[in-house]
Amino acid sequence: MSDPKTRYERGLDVCQTLTGSEEAGRALVEHFESQGALGSFALHTGAGEIWSRSELARRDRSLVVISFLTALGRELELPAHIAGGLNHGLGRDEIDEIMVQMSAYAGTPFALAGARIAAQVFAQQDGTEQRTTPPAPAKQKDPEKRRADGLDVLRTLLGQPDLDTAATEAAIIDQQGDMGRLVMDFAFGDVWSRPQLSRRDRSLVVISVLTALSMMHELEIHLRGALNHGVTREEIEEVMITMVLYGGFPRAIDGMRCARKVFGADSA
Repeated sequence: MSDPKTRYERGLDVCQTLTGSEEAGRALVEHFESQGALGSFALHTGAGEIWSRSELARRDRSLVVISFLTALGRELELPAHIAGGLNHGLGRDEIDEIMVQMSAYAGTPFALAGARIAAQVFAQQDGTEQRTTPPAPAKQKDPEKRRADGLDVLRTLLGQPDLDTAATEAAIIDQQGDMGRLVMDFAFGDVWSRPQLSRRDRSLVVISVLTALSMMHELEIHLRGALNHGVTREEIEEVMITMVLYGGFPRAIDGMRCARKVFGADSA
């Protein structure tokens, strides 16, 4: 990243876009400045050195951070970052959908907690006690449609448009039994196939969650899926760099190692 501005200047700019106004951004900077070394690191490194990087759009970095915080149960910080996501261009329906995606990868309790906080942020912005519009409902599908939609997701995730779906379906059920059926029908057929969030964005959510939870086996699979869904290597590395700030170096380094392993295998 090449930027002639100081870390303070870049940090101030991030605080202003995250909070949505120059005044609120300066207030956030003043808060950081009152917190000693920790606040200085949050402003100069967190905002001025990590958030200000241009390799990942701020809208996408907000999506990643909301996913991190929801997966880690960080309910104190989540409201500010949901509001920041809206300021960075995420739609309310997209934030709702982050929580839907979370249900399959971090668990329903974490997803419901995140959805509750999102609803509170939306209501606060509207000046109402409750959010004014409900989240998009689930489309009820018959078993055949769920399975067909799930196998279609598997095609794009694996990057194999000509995938032998019958053989793949049989192999998954043979290896995982009823768990495999849930993967195909719920995770892929119900969740991944919803139109409210692109598959690229869903991949960003999933690799963020798996990095935050240190699920390296699953992360390796979904890193390949993210590449197939249009996430670039550079953007994947930015997810790991952002993890430093929100989950610490050990998780971030493990995630980066896993990413570099996948990149190396793909280049071989």
